[in-house]
Amino acid sequence: MKDRHFIGSLTGLRFVAAATVAIGHGSLSLRQDWLGQLVAQISSVGMTLFFVLSGFVLWFNYAPRFRSEALSVTLREFAIARFARLYPMYLVVALGIIGWLAFWRGASAPSLAFILTMTQAWFPVLNGTVLVAVVPSLQHLWSISVELFFYLLFPAVCFLFAGVSRLPTLLLLAVFNIAVFLVLIFVFFIYGDAILFAVAPSLGDSGMQWLTYYSPYLHISQFLAGCIAAMIYFRLETINISEKQRLLVTTLFWFAFVGLLAAPVALYFHASFAVHPLWIEIGVRLDEVLCFSVILVAASRFGLANLLGSRPMVLGGECSYSIYLLHPFLIRFAMIGKSEIPPFPEFIFRLCLFVAIATAVAWLTYRMIEAPGRAWLRRALGASAPREVLRAV
Repeated sequence: MKDRHFIGSLTGLRFVAAATVAIGHGSLSLRQDWLGQLVAQISSVGMTLFFVLSGFVLWFNYAPRFRSEALSVTLREFAIARFARLYPMYLVVALGIIGWLAFWRGASAPSLAFILTMTQAWFPVLNGTVLVAVVPSLQHLWSISVELFFYLLFPAVCFLFAGVSRLPTLLLLAVFNIAVFLVLIFVFFIYGDAILFAVAPSLGDSGMQWLTYYSPYLHISQFLAGCIAAMIYFRLETINISEKQRLLVTTLFWFAFVGLLAAPVALYFHASFAVHPLWIEIGVRLDEVLCFSVILVAASRFGLANLLGSRPMVLGGECSYSIYLLHPFLIRFAMIGKSEIPPFPEFIFRLCLFVAIATAVAWLTYRMIEAPGRAWLRRALGASAPREVLRAV
């Protein structure tokens, strides 16, 4: 690894993503008014961070190996590492909820097969039921299904971008990716209903939500943006940074930070008032991709956002996967004894308490299930041991 502190910063960003998703989901359990609706929108921003960060981390860790090592060895190590990263904790949560629900609710075996193979977001419907919602308590696992899709896509991305190294070419590639993203948003939102009616007429009104949010296909550009940001990082690593360039990137960093704060506000007006819905959707999605790309490059090569590499943030980032998997089942702890509409200070306190409880529980499951399961799988399948982030901080 090239920059130990930066490794910790990437892990800290994972905690930011998990915490924002948890806060967004928890807010509507505490308040249903405008404030709860506004705060709820940050979960969408957190999901975008997950996907962009995933592309950055995968490229940072594995792209050099795909270029320098034997393909068969690298593919095997990559597949084992990613499977061990996702599946042990995922399987525990999925089987736990499915087993608990089996006492009072039946679920078809084919539907459960999609969940257990983490492919529920890839396909729209089975027997008239949206696959991601076939077990409502596990609906949030759609993003893990999307992540698996990216893992399968990543080796092809490595070979596609293998010869790209010049900074102007990388910037053009980033612009092209954004342009394709823009076109796909138009196509999905304008022609999506007609396409879905022809392919899966039983989806009904839930079809567009699957196509534009739950399915992996519109998120590919977010993932690629992270890969391209990592490519830019590697290129900048070989270039001396002038003070003028540092000032420019610092300015862009803070503009990106403000732009991300504006995204939930725009989504709130989109959801509440339906003002120019397509243009708000386009603006927010492009804003998120551009801002997170700038922040990742600025935090890596230019050393900004060093707070993300602090030990508390790294600890939260290490168990961020468990936070995400478990947080829907822990929301009720933040609601004990709450007033009907908590005042603003109580609302903020309860959200912070919820994140703290989710993090504490997730740290236990990380130490007892996730990390041991990952290490055992890697040893059993003959892969090298996973890196220790905490030792790199």
